Amino acid sequence: MKAMIDEVRDYMAKCPYLGEYAQLNVEYLIDKVKTYSINENAGYNPIVSEDIIGNQERQFLFTFDSKLIWNEDLQNNIDNSKFFENFRNWLEGNNRKEIYPDINGIYEIGTTTNGYIFATNANEAIYRIQCYLKYYKEV
Repeated sequence: MKAMIDEVRDYMAKCPYLGEYAQLNVEYLIDKVKTYSINENAGYNPIVSEDIIGNQERQFLFTFDSKLIWNEDLQNNIDNSKFFENFRNWLEGNNRKEIYPDINGIYEIGTTTNGYIFATNANEAIYRIQCYLKYYKEV
């Protein structure tokens, strides 16, 4: 059985906006542009609710990060924002079609933020979008 973050990575790798040669890592964003990473959030309770017999509604919170070119070129920065808008729309469309990662009990995946600049250097920025998935875990 694969780890949840591995299933999420496999799922995200299918996003058509990543590009054919994109590199998608887990918990590591390499030092080159057009690379991506899935990172589990820290400090959250995965159990949302529990019924009387122990069945649980759970959540998995994570970020999707990308290192992209960032500079004074207006169109470049608009394109960076557009990438995250497309990414969010892809997740929303998959929800409507019930296309999910291969995780038992999953019923929703989505974002809680738009893509935003998390960190910058002279000509690159790390963009981040906060994501979640919700699933049931039965006893």
